[in-house]
Amino acid sequence: MTDATIVSEAGVAGGAPQCARESRVGVLRVPDWPVVVARQTGALPAGGEVGSPGAIVHALRIAACDEGARADGVRVGMRVRDAQAASPMLALAQADPVGEALAFEQVVRTVLTVVPAAQPIGDGALAFRMRGASRFYGSEPRAIEAVRDALAQLGLVAAFGVADDRFTAELAAGAAAGAGAGGGTGGEMIVPGGRSAEFLAPLPVGVLGDDELPSMLHRLGVHTLGGFAQLPDASIRDRFGAAGVIALARARGLDDRRIDDAGLGEERALRLVFEPGIEGVAELALAVREPVERFVRQLAEQRLVCSEIRIVLRGEEGRVSERLWRQPGFLRAGDIVDRMRWQLTESALGSALVEVQALPERLDAQASHMPGLWGGGGIDDRTKHALERLQSMLGREAVLTAAPGGGRLLAERGVLTPWGDAAPIPSAGPWPGALPAPRPSVVFRPPLPVLLTDAAGLTVEPGALDVREASPAVFSPPAAARRRVVAWAGPWPIRRRELGDTVHRVQLLDGEGEAWVLLHADGAWLAEGRYA
Repeated sequence: MTDATIVSEAGVAGGAPQCARESRVGVLRVPDWPVVVARQTGALPAGGEVGSPGAIVHALRIAACDEGARADGVRVGMRVRDAQAASPMLALAQADPVGEALAFEQVVRTVLTVVPAAQPIGDGALAFRMRGASRFYGSEPRAIEAVRDALAQLGLVAAFGVADDRFTAELAAGAAAGAGAGGGTGGEMIVPGGRSAEFLAPLPVGVLGDDELPSMLHRLGVHTLGGFAQLPDASIRDRFGAAGVIALARARGLDDRRIDDAGLGEERALRLVFEPGIEGVAELALAVREPVERFVRQLAEQRLVCSEIRIVLRGEEGRVSERLWRQPGFLRAGDIVDRMRWQLTESALGSALVEVQALPERLDAQASHMPGLWGGGGIDDRTKHALERLQSMLGREAVLTAAPGGGRLLAERGVLTPWGDAAPIPSAGPWPGALPAPRPSVVFRPPLPVLLTDAAGLTVEPGALDVREASPAVFSPPAAARRRVVAWAGPWPIRRRELGDTVHRVQLLDGEGEAWVLLHADGAWLAEGRYA
């Protein structure tokens, strides 16, 4: 648990303590949020001790950078070529404000599981109501720890600030982020109730914003928030107008901005309840088509499209079917309806369907799926329509898509999933015993039984091959006549529990000029693949 930094109650000399407000505000900030998102999406390579420093670029200048880049001398606002000169290993990615905002919604939803209300305030920061959370968890540090634990499930580290008002809490979170930089655990700073003005007093007026007010105050000889807070209200109003009065209230620790609910509600999720329950897929399609179309239109009005969706079906007796769906491009209304039908067909609810939920797992900017000036922009609509029509006629499992996989066996190197299903994420390996390139062009799923015998007609054992006490002479391929073995290599052991203690792989060339990859598992020879 990170120790909290608590501003002293002693305060600044001459400052009158304020009365604690009825509400307390917490602010969390994920440092270098644009870089974090770029690494999560793969736009930047992984960081850390062995990774490259990273930065985000906008208009040929550095918009954000991580701690590694700052250690090399990179700063926000620096020109790209100067940043690359300071940090030769710097990895760059273009700014994606829409993607950052959409990714931050997951942070908001996670925080809302811990606190009653939260509101994103930009730049990877979130303001939330602290009073109820501190009462529930017993103290403000314990409430912060609960939020920190929730964020840890997303792999995120945040800095926290707590104060009587949002402006002070934001600056406290920024100070905590600076104090915890490089520690990997974030930080937290709690300003006691009634002490916001004292915390703000020594800070420079530049924290009020990047406009003409700080420069004007400098010319007037006012350099700190404490000095600014002592100026008369009427003078500030006459000189700077309404904006100056708002800045003056913030400098005094009297920021009155409220924490509004994030508004991540019904327009980002679809929930339908049926009474009485639905029995068949045709009835389901008829019932959900209009709500799904309205749901997709609401996303389109926000210039968003859904590329991954989680569908949850609940039966009358309580059984639940949940599945994540995605496809190349994005999901239209008809795509979502089809996936609801397929899921109902394949699920084992055992009773009438009483509830359907469609929860977008990934929302993209609409512009990212528009075709380019010279075409492109994803899979062709005609191809997509043809594949979906085949699925509707032949069944979902009849149309498969291939994706790279990971494993030692040939069948594991390419994963086949039904069109519209989320392909499994391949493991990075390493895979000792995997067949190096070039690999066979024909892979048997599952491997087919074959015979491999020596000159005496006895089955060849891998142990005898290993010590060269036996040599394969005759090979009987699947559904074909016996052939002479011209050349062979191996065996190479592969330890796989599900295929026996040890599996052995052999390569051979037969008398017909065909090359094969064979496996020996559980006392039998199997054809794993063939070079065509």
